[in-house]
Amino acid sequence: MGVLLLVRHGQASLGEANYDQLSELGHRQARATGTRLARADLVVDRVTCGALARQRDTAEAVMAMMPDMAHGAAQGGGARSQEFRPHIDDRLDEYDHVGVLAAYTSEISFEGVTSAESNRLLQPALDEAIARWANADTGPGESHRAFIDRVLAVMGDLTGAPGCTLAVTSGGVIAVACAQVLGLPADRWPTLAKVIVNGSVTKIISGRTGTNLLTFNDYAHLEGDRSLVTYR
Repeated sequence: MGVLLLVRHGQASLGEANYDQLSELGHRQARATGTRLARADLVVDRVTCGALARQRDTAEAVMAMMPDMAHGAAQGGGARSQEFRPHIDDRLDEYDHVGVLAAYTSEISFEGVTSAESNRLLQPALDEAIARWANADTGPGESHRAFIDRVLAVMGDLTGAPGCTLAVTSGGVIAVACAQVLGLPADRWPTLAKVIVNGSVTKIISGRTGTNLLTFNDYAHLEGDRSLVTYR
């Protein structure tokens, strides 16, 4: 049986010029997720993440809290190298949410919004922009169809791998993967994406009975401190 653990990256820097970096809270979320996984009865065979800075930094923070796991996942075994890093697979990158929002609305931007305004102003604008992007099925840059196809391709590879894979990625990618496993239409993924918590863990298992979603958006390890529960 194969086990795939999909971890959403920690909180990024909403409202800053460089969104693609973890906030201080994002680092805390990543460490909490690593601590939670370190306490679980599991052996991680491989670690992968997207190429985005917030995904890489989350993966490294998680691994830092799981030294035994990181040792086991290092290629070839033996002593863990201080330079060991998770495998990078850019198919796990998030869609270009900044570009999509800019292309389909001029009302608001990720750079100009505050955390307090996120749900009230940003989410409705992003929902509309994603819907228009999906209907147009063109850019900016990557089309919606191309985004769906690359996520399904990498998920096929990850769920087909034996043992346990830990993959750090983003909410949109996790939502597309879960929609497929649940048999939902591809365009339903945004509904799932907007409830996925930073640092949450989603578990997908595969075996003789097929591929199944075992847990979705598990963030119980963050609920001891409600300040750690964020959605963007």
